[in-house]
Amino acid sequence: MGLAVSSGQVFRFGLFEADVARHTLTRNGVRVKIQDQPFRVLLLLLENPGKIVTREDLRKALWPEDTYLDFDGSLNVILKKLRAAIDDDSENPRFVETVPRHGYRFIAPVSTEHAAPVETSGPVELAAAAPNPEVQVSAQKTKPWKTLALAVLVLFVVGSAWGYFLRYHSTVQAARKAIAVLPFSNEGAGADFDYLRYAIASDLVTDLTYAHSLTVRPFASTIKYGAQPFDPAAVGKELGVSHVLTGGFLRDQQNLRLTLELVDVEQNGAIWRDEVTVGPQELVALHDKLASSTSLQLLAAMKINNSAANHIPKPNNEEAFDLFLHSLAYPLDPGPNQMAIKTLQDSVGLDSTYAPAWDQLSWRYYIDERYGSGGAVAAAKADQAYRRQRELDPSAPPISTTIRTEKGDLNGAYDQAAEFLRRQPDSSMAHFWMGYVLRYAGLIDEAGRECDAALAIDPGFNVLRSCATTFGLKGDYSHAQKYIKVDEGTGFAALSRMEIALETRDTTKALAEANKTVELGYRNVNAELARVYLSHPSATELSKAVAEVETDPVSSRDPELLYRNAEVLAFCQQNDAALRELKRAIQGNYCSYPAMDNDPLFGAIRQRPEFAELRSAGMECQQSFLSHRKQLDAMLAAAGKSTAPNQ
Repeated sequence: MGLAVSSGQVFRFGLFEADVARHTLTRNGVRVKIQDQPFRVLLLLLENPGKIVTREDLRKALWPEDTYLDFDGSLNVILKKLRAAIDDDSENPRFVETVPRHGYRFIAPVSTEHAAPVETSGPVELAAAAPNPEVQVSAQKTKPWKTLALAVLVLFVVGSAWGYFLRYHSTVQAARKAIAVLPFSNEGAGADFDYLRYAIASDLVTDLTYAHSLTVRPFASTIKYGAQPFDPAAVGKELGVSHVLTGGFLRDQQNLRLTLELVDVEQNGAIWRDEVTVGPQELVALHDKLASSTSLQLLAAMKINNSAANHIPKPNNEEAFDLFLHSLAYPLDPGPNQMAIKTLQDSVGLDSTYAPAWDQLSWRYYIDERYGSGGAVAAAKADQAYRRQRELDPSAPPISTTIRTEKGDLNGAYDQAAEFLRRQPDSSMAHFWMGYVLRYAGLIDEAGRECDAALAIDPGFNVLRSCATTFGLKGDYSHAQKYIKVDEGTGFAALSRMEIALETRDTTKALAEANKTVELGYRNVNAELARVYLSHPSATELSKAVAEVETDPVSSRDPELLYRNAEVLAFCQQNDAALRELKRAIQGNYCSYPAMDNDPLFGAIRQRPEFAELRSAGMECQQSFLSHRKQLDAMLAAAGKSTAPNQ
């Protein structure tokens, strides 16, 4: 085995970088003193990661054939010097493992790239801040991480769309720095720490959103990269960010060790690395060290000045924080969601001052109210948890905007959405919330522009799937498909395609998508009604399905669902029931006008006298909202504040 190392190669492992051409070893950009022979041994090991390099291979690489010396003793000295340079331990190796009676093996992950031509004799400096004295060197192993179950991925894709996982400053302005935090890799910490792959990344997203002048992609946009290998620079380009933060963790006998790396997308290379070490149960200390490292050193590496994150929520109880992190691993299905609620209740019972826990509890109660059996009780608890969150963190985003909209409080929801959009005009969630309110007010064209603004800011954000409804109401089905694709493979996507198929009278596709919605476990009475009707049911079967639609408790808590019920009922020739549901929708402040004028599914009821009355009620609903908006905008304009959406 020869030392066949390209002179232009640069090897990276942990915090270290070995530059072949410059013959230098650096740690975090700082030159490490290492003699020639230890460095040559290091290069040979790096060239063959995971493979055994025999002592005979090392002898041939270091000394000519006719050299006579105490080979074993000399090689032991060289290995000792190498381990000292890279802060390794032969008894508990992190980089160089001794393979008894065979040789040595490099056991840490190694990345390589070709360096630029050598122009100076000095080390390549990384744009990193001074090392944090509290940060210690960590270890990595080559054991690959097997991805988590799909249920956990679904949790984060949807669940992360709430509260602090939505608290970021996405921007259209190219000059502004933007960062995406990808799921961490488990490199040997064991199954008990699986949940940290996603919990650490989402916790970092929460903390980074407190930094000024920084765009942070919501974790819902990056969760998909946890199930597959990825190239950080390619991911960064796909997400439209300037930087990508990745990391991994492992556990040795005494510590939990984390490695972080910040990649500059344009340069396609790491500009900052750090490693953090804590005890396996010291999760609060882990949170604090990560918050300190990223809010100071990482921002400095990004050349963001005077932007240290202020007022980052701090957990104060080890057990409470552990419960909070574990709650993130529960799927959103009714049973597991109840377990998450219980876990979060225990968490806030131990530490009632940690705002993100209240935020997550509010979200879980909302899921229970919307998709479970929690009903009005869960809705009230969601509101209580949200209010507690805002008490602890007044600057938190107004996550109750969605709830207020669905409860029919369009004026209050608009006030919240307008204020948030004024404060964060570059936030995709701000545009989404504004579009959500405008859709319920019947202002579909304006709502569509807000959706497109949100998608332009964050093209991977699956929460924007809701905008498929906006463009479906406009009859712009190709545009609706763009939003369906951001949440492809879900029951919601199947339901949305079913609705489009019904409107275009493609009954074969409608039945297929209705069946798929049921197969994916997405509970929806419309899909069930369409499936029954398109399967040529008996009169009894159809009557039962219609009754289930009209008595559905979930629909009764969201007027847009009542409107969608009316559409499917009209398609199924249940015109009286369709008019009743449309009336309930408008009474719930889902203005429905002018979408109801052009809705292809309302052809059979549009000539009914009741429809004309409902149309007038819808117009009144919209005019009431417009009057309130005009008053609020005038008041804010007088105060020198602009909240006008994309009109």
